[in-house]
Amino acid sequence: MAKKALNYRFLGIFMVVIIMGLMVTQIDYGQEANKSTKIEETIETNNNTIQQGYTKVTLPLESVDNIDAQIEEYLFDLWPIMNDEEIEAIKGSKDIGKKLVNDTLGLVEFSLNINVPSHYLDPEPTMLWELNIPEFTSRIYQIYNNDTILITVWPNVVGAPSTKTYTGYYNIFRLRNWPTWKDPESDPLEPGTPPGPGNPLGLFAAHYDENSLRYFHGTNRNGLLKNEYRALSHGCVRNDNGNIDKMKKFIVKKMVTSQDISWWANSKKSMMYNFTEEEKQKFPVRIKYKTFEIGNDSYGDYIVFFKDVYGYARGNRWSKFDREELMIFSTVENIAAEYKAEHKPNQFQLSDDKLIPIIESLIADHKDYEKYYFDDIVTGSGTK
Repeated sequence: MAKKALNYRFLGIFMVVIIMGLMVTQIDYGQEANKSTKIEETIETNNNTIQQGYTKVTLPLESVDNIDAQIEEYLFDLWPIMNDEEIEAIKGSKDIGKKLVNDTLGLVEFSLNINVPSHYLDPEPTMLWELNIPEFTSRIYQIYNNDTILITVWPNVVGAPSTKTYTGYYNIFRLRNWPTWKDPESDPLEPGTPPGPGNPLGLFAAHYDENSLRYFHGTNRNGLLKNEYRALSHGCVRNDNGNIDKMKKFIVKKMVTSQDISWWANSKKSMMYNFTEEEKQKFPVRIKYKTFEIGNDSYGDYIVFFKDVYGYARGNRWSKFDREELMIFSTVENIAAEYKAEHKPNQFQLSDDKLIPIIESLIADHKDYEKYYFDDIVTGSGTK
C-alpha cells in the first residue's frame, strides 16, 4: 500500500509540473502573439485584399476627433500627387475596427481601416508624365500591371511661339531643389536670380530634355496658370507651385531608389541630383501637339478643340527636335478615327452619316477650349 501511495504522489507531482510548464508556454506564446499583432497592425502587410484592385490598410487610431486628417496625412505621405477625388473616395471607405488582445483582462485595441487602390502601394512605381502643348495641360499616369492609370491632371504654361516647347519622348533625368535662374537672353555677366519664392523656376525643377534647356518647374507667377491662353514661357513647362511641390515630394520619396534623398521633401537647400539609368526608365515623359480631345463625362461624349498655338496645322515648320508622329491635328479623319476607337460599334456610336457632318461643322465653326457634346448636337441643344 505504501508503495502504491508513493506512486500516486509521484504521479501527482509530475502532472503539476507538466501543467505549470504548459501554463508558462501558453503565457509566453500569448505575449509573443500580442507583440506580433501590434507590429502587424502598425506596419500592415497589405496582403489582405478585400476586393479586386483594392487593399485594406490598417492604421493606428490616434484619435476619433480627426480621423479624416489622419487619413489625409497617411495618403499624402504614401502618394503625394494623389488627386482630391481619390482622397475623398478613400476617406469614404473608412471603418473603425476593434480587436480583443487580452481575453482575461478584456483589453481591446481600436484601429482605422481604409480601402486603398492597390497600385498606390507599389514601392517602386513606373510613371508617365504626358503634356499636350495646345491644351496647356499635363496628365500624370502610373504604369501598373500592364495598365495605364490616370493619377492627376495639371494646368501648365508652355513655351511661347518664339521659344517653343518641343514634342518628343523623354525621361526625367535631373532634379534641382531650390534652383537659381538666369534669363538666357540676359548679359552673361549679370547675376542670376537666387533661390526662393521670387525665383521664376519656383522651388523645384525636373529636367527631361537633355538637348535643350527645357524642363518642368514651378513659377513665381502662379496666376498665369488661370489664363485660358498659356503659351508664355521661354520653352520650359511651368507648374502650379503647390503641384510641383507635391511632385518633388513624390519623386524624392518614390522614384529615387539608388540613395535616400527623401529629406529633400522639406529642404530649402539648393541641391542637384542626377537619375541613374534605371531611375530614368521609371519616369518617361511624352510631349505631344494635339489640337483636339475626345472625352466623356457625366453629360456624355464631347470634343474640345485647342488653339493651334504654334501654327503647325497651318504649315509652320517645327524644329529638328520635334517628333512628327506626336503632331495630331483637327482633321475629319483624325477626329472620326479617335471617336470610333473610343466607342465599340453598338447603338451608342454615331453612324458615319451623322458623325462626319457633325465633325465638319465643328471644324468650320467652334470656340477653342469649349466642350461640344455629340448628343446635344444631334438633338440641337448645342454645348454645355
